[in-house]
Amino acid sequence: MDSAPICTNPKEIDRISHMSKNSGKFQENSHEVQIAKLTILPEEKYLSAIIDVVSDLANANGIGKKDTKNLDKVLVEIFKNIVKYGFQNDASKSIDISIFKRLHSFVISLEDKGLPFDYENLELGEDKRFRSYLSKEYADQVNFYCLGTQGNKTEIIKNLPASDIRDEMDISEHEEHLKLEAAQSDAEIKIDSFNHSKVHELVRLVYKCYGYSYANEFMYYPEQIEARLHSDLMTSCGAYNSEDELIGHLALIYSKPGAKVGESGEAVVDPRYRGHHVFPKMKTYMTDHASSNGVIGVYGEAVTVHPYSQKGSLELGSTETGFLLGYSPGTVSFQNISENERPRRQSIALMFTPILSSKNAKIYLPEAYQEIIETIYNKIGYERKFILENEDSKYNEKGKGHLNVSIRSDHNQGIITIDKYGDNTLDEFRFHLKQLCLQRIDCIYANLPLNHKGTGYIASKLRELGFFYGYVIPEYSDSDILRLQYLNNVEISKDDIKTASDFGEHLLDTIIKDWSDVNR
Repeated sequence: MDSAPICTNPKEIDRISHMSKNSGKFQENSHEVQIAKLTILPEEKYLSAIIDVVSDLANANGIGKKDTKNLDKVLVEIFKNIVKYGFQNDASKSIDISIFKRLHSFVISLEDKGLPFDYENLELGEDKRFRSYLSKEYADQVNFYCLGTQGNKTEIIKNLPASDIRDEMDISEHEEHLKLEAAQSDAEIKIDSFNHSKVHELVRLVYKCYGYSYANEFMYYPEQIEARLHSDLMTSCGAYNSEDELIGHLALIYSKPGAKVGESGEAVVDPRYRGHHVFPKMKTYMTDHASSNGVIGVYGEAVTVHPYSQKGSLELGSTETGFLLGYSPGTVSFQNISENERPRRQSIALMFTPILSSKNAKIYLPEAYQEIIETIYNKIGYERKFILENEDSKYNEKGKGHLNVSIRSDHNQGIITIDKYGDNTLDEFRFHLKQLCLQRIDCIYANLPLNHKGTGYIASKLRELGFFYGYVIPEYSDSDILRLQYLNNVEISKDDIKTASDFGEHLLDTIIKDWSDVNR
């Protein structure tokens, strides 16, 4: 799943402008290291000093001059806009600027406790605090957090330099590998924990199997894989032949250390060994690993260009919980291909495998989805008390809510995650939806916490904006999650989507009908 942004608040330090004396302190298995923190008054005369610090730190972490200049540009604009629109030029309030290394990325974070956003002025274009916050041209990912009474936070994330296996290999190696003879039917295959020394072998395997087309970009970069493996956010197994050659890989990815559910992903199987049940063997291995570590369930994305990966998951006890239409760009290289020849975006099925029991809990769901969600929970075997809400339900949330916005550039997706409802939640949501649409983001998702009262009401109101059912994931993060989806002028054909079960076909039909209904 394209998870909601990981929001880790560093320890408060003395509120004076300085470099943290704990900078660079690394905790084993941590995915995040704070390099520096500045607390500074919002006066433009300090801007050059801020830029110097951030630029020097970016350069020290290997980021080139061009990328550093782009980070500087957005940093300057954010700083100026906070001063002008958030503080109304009140220089007595401070801004916290933190620099992190998160996995294999460089993160600039700005936190302020400025004025609430004036949505009327935002609509008129007079409040420009968002103008570059969500610009995907400056960074690999941008996260925006509305923290209620705690203010606002913006993260600009730039992947650190890494070796791209696609620069080392020629596409002919992919094409020739697909022509190799299949392995003998009795070939020896061993499934074991992934040997971290084989990371470079893994990226070569990804390229030989998929060329330019593997969906998750980081799987082409050894350094990015290593950063995830050395954290508590990813664990992997490998499939090895009799010569100890890596011929398969599967990982479990967690939204945070200690999460109750994990995402099964980064699956790769050498074409020579297809038909040898490598994927089911790896999935069984990782399921046993998850169970022994207290993980209650595993979810995963299955492609829909063919039904086989869905079928394999179903045979291992999975259930379809939804489909995301047009989730990823067409899986061919876009090199030397015209705009008109680009294939349609591809859809995915979301599969959930229960491993351990889940405690009964209340969930608040939109009346429009009662039947399908109750059916999904019954198939999974998790008990829930369903409380129905609709657009006419009482909504008494007061104060400011918490809302996060994230952009995933490689898939051209935007994700709006609501952690807490407030009296202005719908206004905030509408604004961010409009901004994402104007930036021509193809697919926009809303993640809603089903265990929170008001989710059924909010979901019903989002349907009026054109959102429709996506999927559910039990116990994701601190709540069961309902994901709704919105397509921004994306062409979808049901003929492109293959299912592997009668229920999957029914669920897909339900989603496509819901899409049609909300856009009628």
